[in-house]
Amino acid sequence: MSAARYSYINAKLRAHLAEILTKEQWDALLGARDMLAAVRVLDATGYSTLVKGFTARTSPQEVERVLQEDFNRALVEVTEDAPRATQRLMTWIARKFQKEVVKTLLRLKTTKADQATANRLLIPLNPFTMPVLRSLLETADLRLLAARLPDPLFRQIVEENLRRYDESHELLYLEQPLDKVVFQNLHKEAQRLKGLDRQVTLQLVGLETDLINLMITLRSRFLQIPPSEAKQLLLETEYELPRSLCESAIQVQTLEESVRLLKNSRYDALVTQAWEAYERYHTLHVFEQGFHQRIRTASRDAMLGFPFHFGVLLGYLNLKWYETLNLKALINGKNEGLDAPTIRRALIL
Repeated sequence: MSAARYSYINAKLRAHLAEILTKEQWDALLGARDMLAAVRVLDATGYSTLVKGFTARTSPQEVERVLQEDFNRALVEVTEDAPRATQRLMTWIARKFQKEVVKTLLRLKTTKADQATANRLLIPLNPFTMPVLRSLLETADLRLLAARLPDPLFRQIVEENLRRYDESHELLYLEQPLDKVVFQNLHKEAQRLKGLDRQVTLQLVGLETDLINLMITLRSRFLQIPPSEAKQLLLETEYELPRSLCESAIQVQTLEESVRLLKNSRYDALVTQAWEAYERYHTLHVFEQGFHQRIRTASRDAMLGFPFHFGVLLGYLNLKWYETLNLKALINGKNEGLDAPTIRRALIL
């Protein structure tokens, strides 16, 4: 695709990239004594127009609302400005973020979380607006929630897999089919691109695909899901992580054995570091967090160097998504009086 098609949107995204918070700004945010002090730090960044006028009486929900609206704005802006030939791909990129909203919604529903928790964890994206999400959380059960999902594709996927969830009570059976359909279509649409467009986009999509398969493998061993069922959950596409290696790691008895096998891949250092953290905290969240940090780094790298390719669009949206998640976690952590080290452990930096 010619560089001319990206000249306009690239100039806009380069300007937006300069507004992404720096390490020094994150250090200042973490060092803020409370939520209002953190908002004042934001007032000296690219978020100044969003938080200007906030006072000591401003609630965390008000701060979160403007952050959520800002991500929605970014997604709409990138979608509208993307080259016409990439609009099908942009549809699936939008669904990549929307499925995360659906997955969070399913977790909240199955854990019977209260509205305050829901407000803290959800990032509403059209058509999953906050009124729609609240209405879905108020449904009588998971089956009725699935039937009312506004996206017909996600509705079909969840409904088709409810029986497996009912039998196991493991959300993996509802979450992974969402990942599978989105990333298989992302991969298919990225394959239609040419040159650097194709190379960088497949790199970002492929990395995320590999890390999803790593998490499926680890979660299936942690939950002791039968290997025959776990294999069906794996994404069929692969990038630098052979699917056959995941299948082997699914066959072993323990999580430690699975980790040992997965180290025989391009992700050796990442898996090793996450395992060391797991031995301290005994939660799979440390693996997921480490994997997301890898995606964030790759997304920033995609925006450096020669700028005229589709990877710049996807890289920017990934960075903006993680920044929104991080800011929501920080604002709520400061409001709850958590210390800086505790909040930092929850961030994807």
